[in-house]
Formats: sequence, C-alpha cells, structure tokens
Amino acid sequence: MRKFIHAAIFLLCIALAPFQGVSQTRHAKGSATLESAQALSAAGKFPEAIAVYLDYLAAHAGSEVAELGLAECYRRVYNVDEARAALLQARKQHPNSVRVLKMIGNLEIEAQSYDAAIEALKAAVALSPDDLEARNFLGSAYHGKNDLDAGLIEFNRVIAKDPGNQLAHYFRAQIYADTGKNDKATADAEFVYSRRPNYLPGVVLLAKILVRQKQCARAVEILSPAHDGQQLDAQALYVLANGCDCAGQPEKAKAVRDEFAEAAQASHQHDENEVQSKHLVEQANDLARQNKFPEAMELLQQALEKNPQNAFAYSQKAKILFSQRDMAGAREAIQQALALQAFQPDFLYVSGMIFEREGKPEDALEDFTKVTRINPKEADAYFEIGQIRMQQGDRAAALTAFRKAAALEPDDADYRRAMEAASAPR
Repeated sequence: MRKFIHAAIFLLCIALAPFQGVSQTRHAKGSATLESAQALSAAGKFPEAIAVYLDYLAAHAGSEVAELGLAECYRRVYNVDEARAALLQARKQHPNSVRVLKMIGNLEIEAQSYDAAIEALKAAVALSPDDLEARNFLGSAYHGKNDLDAGLIEFNRVIAKDPGNQLAHYFRAQIYADTGKNDKATADAEFVYSRRPNYLPGVVLLAKILVRQKQCARAVEILSPAHDGQQLDAQALYVLANGCDCAGQPEKAKAVRDEFAEAAQASHQHDENEVQSKHLVEQANDLARQNKFPEAMELLQQALEKNPQNAFAYSQKAKILFSQRDMAGAREAIQQALALQAFQPDFLYVSGMIFEREGKPEDALEDFTKVTRINPKEADAYFEIGQIRMQQGDRAAALTAFRKAAALEPDDADYRRAMEAASAPR
C-alpha cells in the first residue's frame, strides 16, 4: 500500500520528528484466552480479536474453537482468503469435524464458490447424515449452482426427517416454482407463510405462485400489508401489479405499475450512478498520479454526487489533501471513508499515514497494526511500523517489522535497506 499512495505524496512528505512514548499493546504468548477473543469479537473489535486468537493458537495449536473464531473474524473483516486458510488448517487438524466442514461450506456459499461448498458439505453429511443444518446448507449450495434436482433431493431428506423445517420448505418451494410445479410449490410456500407471515421473501414467493394459478385476490391480499408499509422492491411491485390486474382491480393495477416503473428506474439509476462513480474515482486516481490535484478533486466531487456511499472517493480525497499538507481535511475525509468501511485496510493505512504526519505515533501504530491483522500479507504496514519503532528507539521491534515486510516482498530494496539498518551494530 506504500505504492497505493502515489509517489507525489511521498515527495512532499517531511521527516518525522523523533517520537517518544510507549509501544503499542502486545499480548504475551500464552496469556491470551478464548474468552477475551470471543468478547472482542462480540464487541465488533475484529482486528483485536484476530490478534488474541493468533496468540492463543500459538500456545494452544489445534484448538478448533479458536480456529473457527479466527476464521469468523477474518470473514467479518472481508478477508475471505485468510478465513479460508484458517478453515482449511482447521480441516487438516480436525478432518472429522462436521462443524468445520459446515463453516467451510457457508463461507464458500457466501463467496459463490459452489463446487467448493458442495465438496465440504457432502463430506459433512457423510460424517453426520442426520445433521439437517448441513443438509440444508448442501441443498442451498446446489440451488446456488442451479443444480435443482440435487438440491431438491437434500431438501426432501430434511423435510422427511423434520416436517416443520421452514428453510427446507422455502427452498423447495423455490425449486418447484422454478421448474413449473406450481401445485407443489404452493403447498410449501403456504407452509412457510403460515409459520412466518411477515417473512417478506416468503410472502412474495407465495404471491408469485398464486398469480400463476390465477388466485390473484389472495395474492393481492397477502402483499398489501407490505405494500402499505412501502417494503416492496421493483420485483415484488411487478407481482402485485399483475395480481391486481387479474383480480379485477384495474385502477390499483395501474397505480402499482406506475410505482413499479418508478422503482425500476430508480434501481437502474442507482446502479448506473455506482458504476459512473467508480469510473470517476479511477480517472481521479490517474490525474492524482500526474499531480493534477484540482482536476482530480473535481472528479471526486462528481463521484460523490453520483454515489455518496463511495468510500474510495473519500479515501482518494484524503490522500490528495495529505499531499497538500491539509491534515485537517485529510483526517475528515478518511474518517468519512472509514465510517462507510471500517475494516478496509487501505483506508486504515491512509489514516495511519495521516497520524504519522500529525506526530501521533501511537495512533499511527494502532492503525498500521489493524492493517496487519486484517491483512497479514500487507508489507507496507509492517514497514511503517518499523519506521516508527526505529524513531522510538525500539530497534528490536523495528527489526521484527522490517523482517516481516522483507519476507513478504523480498525484492523491495527499501525493505532490505531498512532491515540492514535496524540490524547493524550501533
């Protein structure tokens, strides 16, 4: 990420004054507990929880609970690769753990890696044929892959064992509806609706099936409460409009169709704005690399007008303001980016750089350390930690950080020189 902040910024950087103060908090190996890691995770402090889980695993290698907790924390900071690595390590150490296999399956379903999910979940149900949760997950993976016949087999097995299983009924209703078996789909969808009448996906699915069967008055009846509460998206409004039409309610059908058209247009415009906003940020990045900061800032403003939730626009704005030595503006912009994506390592890195420039080494260390916890392959953050440690006079900690940076990117000359300087006799 050192390269992520374009070269012009670094040309304008000034040397930091020597820092005084205490180094960041560390956990002695063996002192970490599962309870503390779990408490941090429950509080949403996932980077901190990752550190404690890793310390705990260093002293208790092979702890399944810790491995799963670590994987979940990585998932919560959107590092799928590290979450997957933690789970595969857990699977290697606990090959017969259904719990591990189910968590792998869930992660791969979330990542839309359906073949990997199916492989793990088939292994889970082979070990525990009566684990209905695993079978539901497996059926869901087949459904995601569009292997509807295989998915139907799993959901049938779940319902045979547990006739009241709502998730299996819901997915089976979807499969029956997708394959034109509307009578069977109705039975399952009615079952879900009877148990959870406020579950909107179930309500919309049942209404869609009812419209196909010309039971339109009922479809309108069950969709109307959600419509009155303005909960229906464009797809659901389309179903309701069709229901009103065939139920002999032409005026309501026209009104709902107008709502549908407006919602569909808004959805399309939203998607278009997101794409345009992303492209504007990319163009702004190119201009910033050419030191054309006013032009870049103008494009970033346009990007935020298109999509006020574009966190990367705020981040790039922060980097430009940083290069112009406007620390107050840079801090405000990066805080806006982090408010939208609190665990984005690029944003935390920029925040750390701003703290460094402001002469706040402890705050900078906290951000750089979070980066390394969220993404342990981020060499630039280790390098910055090493720089600060050297200025604090903690050569041992600096050398450790520089070694990590150099190990991750052995061809980087800056890392090698820093490591050599930290290891040279005083």
